[in-house]
Amino acid sequence: MGDANAPWFLRLYSWRMTTSHWTEIRVETWTQLVEVLHSPPLVDQRREEGDHYRSPFIFRGVQDAGWELATSFQRLDTSGSRAGIERALLRSFRKYARSGTFDGASDWYVLAVAQHNGLPTRCLDWTSAPLVATHFATSTNDHAAADAAIWCLDTRAVRDHLSAPPVRAAIHSQYAWLFDTRMLESAFATLWDFDKAHPPSEHSLVIWEPPSIDGRIQNQNGLFTVASDPEVSQHKLLASLAEKVPDAVFKITIAASAKPMIRDMLDLNNFTERMLFPGLPGLCDWLKRRYSRAW
Repeated sequence: MGDANAPWFLRLYSWRMTTSHWTEIRVETWTQLVEVLHSPPLVDQRREEGDHYRSPFIFRGVQDAGWELATSFQRLDTSGSRAGIERALLRSFRKYARSGTFDGASDWYVLAVAQHNGLPTRCLDWTSAPLVATHFATSTNDHAAADAAIWCLDTRAVRDHLSAPPVRAAIHSQYAWLFDTRMLESAFATLWDFDKAHPPSEHSLVIWEPPSIDGRIQNQNGLFTVASDPEVSQHKLLASLAEKVPDAVFKITIAASAKPMIRDMLDLNNFTERMLFPGLPGLCDWLKRRYSRAW
């Protein structure tokens, strides 16, 4: 079950999954969830930052704990060369967007806008805010009978153990844990240059802070993970990372029975569609849920 000196929640709720090697922590109340999300190793005190409590982790909430970490592009039902289809999707997105939308824009900027607007891409959405991830894990009752989950990923481990040499050199030169758009553009002029920097048997996973296109990304503390091949499974990459680096990946499973209470506590703390999706659609989604008997 783990170290006897570990925090209480790791002693009582964690076990090592034999198939994926990451630690799964099951919580059954709001109190347990808050404790887990705000305790070591997910949050610790950083002396080099003035004794502030910081987290090197990013988070992703899913409504069904049984779902794998699959991108929208991987879920796209299509045939033929998937690398070619990805290029066609992005080329057409750029071409048919309103005139002037992408004049002079890099592939990385176009990719960010595409992901943000629902085009199938190789990006996977994450956040640096754990309660934002909790919102997405409990935002509807479409999967009320299923346990939900919050995935937790250590950015340092991704940088140091899931990056090919050219990628690792690019991020270390900036003394950073993750990439921003300018760093990616400087290191890899196009998305295809990023792919070509890797031999067929070697892949990188990068964590990317996209440009603040609108209030949604800003309010959600949004981040993307991007692999160096559109077909590679990020789920498998993180499983391989968990084998190399203990506690680099956590999966917090939220018991289905706890989801309504956790949803209510999030609403009380203003983690709602109205805050996370600024504008009339987010307001409507919040009101629809607020005045429904279903959460």
